[in-house]
Amino acid sequence: MDPSLNKFRDKFYEEANQLLDKVENDLLKLEKMPNENELIESAFRAMHTIKGVSGMFGFDFVCEFTHCMESVFQLIKDKQITFDREIFDITFASLDHVRRLITDEKLADKHNQDMHSKLIQDITIILERSKAKSNNPAKSSSTEYEITTPTNASITNTWHIMLRTDEQLYFRGISLVGIFSELSQLGSYQTAKLAYLSDDKSDTWSIILSSNAPKNEITDIFVFLEENATITQLANQDIFENLANGINDDGEAEQSILEYVESSGKAKIAAREEQLNMRLFNKNAATAEGSKPVANKQAIKRISVDSVKLDNLMFLVSELITVDSQLLLATNSAKFATIKPLVEKVDALSKLFRNNAFEIRLVPLSDTVLRFQRLIRDLSRQLGKKIELSTQGTDTELDKNTIDQLNEPLMHIIRNCIDHGIEEPDKRADVGKPETGMIKITANQTGNYVVITVEDDGHGINCEKVRLKAVDKGILKATDTPTRQEIFDLIFLPGFSTAESLSEVSGRGVGMDVVRKKIIDLRGDITIDSTEGKGTSFTLKLQQSVAIIDSLLFTVEDSFFTVPLSDIMICSQTPAEEIALRAHTATIPYNDELIPFVDLRKKLHINGAYKNKIKVVIIRNNDHMVALLTDKIVGEHQAVLKPLGRSFRNQEYITSASQLGDGNLAFMIDTNKLFTASEVMKN
Repeated sequence: MDPSLNKFRDKFYEEANQLLDKVENDLLKLEKMPNENELIESAFRAMHTIKGVSGMFGFDFVCEFTHCMESVFQLIKDKQITFDREIFDITFASLDHVRRLITDEKLADKHNQDMHSKLIQDITIILERSKAKSNNPAKSSSTEYEITTPTNASITNTWHIMLRTDEQLYFRGISLVGIFSELSQLGSYQTAKLAYLSDDKSDTWSIILSSNAPKNEITDIFVFLEENATITQLANQDIFENLANGINDDGEAEQSILEYVESSGKAKIAAREEQLNMRLFNKNAATAEGSKPVANKQAIKRISVDSVKLDNLMFLVSELITVDSQLLLATNSAKFATIKPLVEKVDALSKLFRNNAFEIRLVPLSDTVLRFQRLIRDLSRQLGKKIELSTQGTDTELDKNTIDQLNEPLMHIIRNCIDHGIEEPDKRADVGKPETGMIKITANQTGNYVVITVEDDGHGINCEKVRLKAVDKGILKATDTPTRQEIFDLIFLPGFSTAESLSEVSGRGVGMDVVRKKIIDLRGDITIDSTEGKGTSFTLKLQQSVAIIDSLLFTVEDSFFTVPLSDIMICSQTPAEEIALRAHTATIPYNDELIPFVDLRKKLHINGAYKNKIKVVIIRNNDHMVALLTDKIVGEHQAVLKPLGRSFRNQEYITSASQLGDGNLAFMIDTNKLFTASEVMKN
């Protein structure tokens, strides 16, 4: 492949997959609302766009196959057939096949070849079945794809298309053959090359199209040529048919058509030619007149950026924040009073730059939920279960790299909920549950962490059954009495499964250990909670791979630590004697209640002793509070957090580190761990 085409092919891959996701989302909604016309129209237009763009870029098999799919959507759109289970199943399978065709554009894979033939055969049966019902001889004698022509043929319009072409179209990977092939499917057309006195080495073509297709379908063909094409309606009739009597074999037909256009639409064409020239060769004038299409204004609101470039941007931002801290420290003395306001302005701007750059990398969890809706649909049908997906807080955003690595463990968890958790409809009815089970995905952000919970309302985990299985495998002794949490942790062991038989879905014991490994690789944590007969929940706690947050900086002895500002309730101080008197309960009074405190010296194994006045930082986590004992509160710190290496793996209360302006490291305290520490649990 020509290297110059790669970036345009990559753009096609991205946009095609986005369109396929859109169709899939529409179909999932249509299963519940099969007569929703807006969803049908949305799915049809997305499929039509994929067909046109794939043909433009030379993806012939994708173009051919989506043409077949579009035929079915056209029949549904025209209410000649309705969605049923067979069509839904074929359409979902077709979407999966199109995704494979995008990466196997030459259809070289044997499995894809077989699937391609099977699906085309299935679609053709649907089309032929519709033709038989309609008993329309004209349609029966047409090709199997003729059905894609709009059925509302009562109104035929004639359109004039001005198209400017140059060598840049080749470098953009656009196939003009594909464009004209698309036009031929909409109706009859003739072309003529227009003479221009421009020296830009471009050609301008006048295309006369007679079609009963709406303008938006014609516009879709030129989706990547909006700056090069203008479309004008010449007449609300078929001028080819009107002039048919004057056509002969000597080329007079073309001349007659062009003469007709010149006589009947000369003013319109002249205006369009002028507009096209102004738009392409005089951008200042075009901007002043506001002639740029509205679609282009919409398009520039969102652009795709290579993730490597985003990684580089975050690295540069983190370096800027570090230099900013060094600058603040270096100009702290009185002799720099004259430049102090400028330094403070640089600090404020760096924070704004930090926030903006960080938000660019964030992707909402909802972007990945679609694939799980499809997974639940397919597996529940396969297993004869009724399951719905509920979501809450999926607008919570995660770093794109984290989202990409999170898909696999979430998929394993949901498969486990479907296969092991939720019961068959009759069994649910026997115990007084609704026949339709529920899987709920909940997400929220706490400080530097995002907490994701996946829960089901199935039969839960039988702790005794898990314990006996562990004894049978030699993991536990028969006399061992593990806690509930220790029993749940057994599920993450490699090869451990309580399934009585193997299935295609799960039961081989190769899923949950993969989940824990993936989450640990993301420097996160996963826990299981379950109530027998009620359901099971999996809680994932993840931190961003690189985060820049506002934090509070404090010291214990000579070590620096930080906690997110968003977690802090108040900072105060307490006499050391009072802490000593309360050491046996590890609590201090706050707002007429006792809250637990954590002695960071003991927790982090730091030598030394507190002074007479101990600085106390009170932090909140949901409905719980805890107090941290420190030596000195330094103040607010803009922390560039980066994961720690293997040397700190055993430091369970530290999550990451940030470099200070003087070169020292400040360690981020894992406040979630502190809330599960023994001192906290006493509350």
